[in-house]
Amino acid sequence: MFKKNIDNLIIIINIIFFSYYAIQLLVFTDEFALNNLGFFNHAVAGLSEIVGIIFVAFVLAYIIIIFRGIEKQLPFIFLIFIFQVLVSLNFWRYVFTNSPGEIDIKTIMINAIIFSLISILNLIFIYRNLKII
Repeated sequence: MFKKNIDNLIIIINIIFFSYYAIQLLVFTDEFALNNLGFFNHAVAGLSEIVGIIFVAFVLAYIIIIFRGIEKQLPFIFLIFIFQVLVSLNFWRYVFTNSPGEIDIKTIMINAIIFSLISILNLIFIYRNLKII
């Protein structure tokens, strides 16, 4: 019972994480691009909205996992984990090279930390449930 509660907590944290970014990307596209990228144009808006839609899909999948269980979800959960790690590494690349582009390094570092922490949580989740590591 305790193990299931911890797993559900990790899933709920992921749902909140992806919901926050999805709302930012879909509802506040202009502001999100300006605040996190430093500029805005239609190409950036389109890409932001596509990433937001992907995040909504992740949220829906995690909700389904809560109701249907973790069984046979390895490919999907591992895909999300790899996505989060790659995004984290990309943010950290900007931090370590000190080349934030149009935005300040602090904003990129905050996003790098958030994505890194959620990646670690997902790694724990995978380890606890799938014993692949």
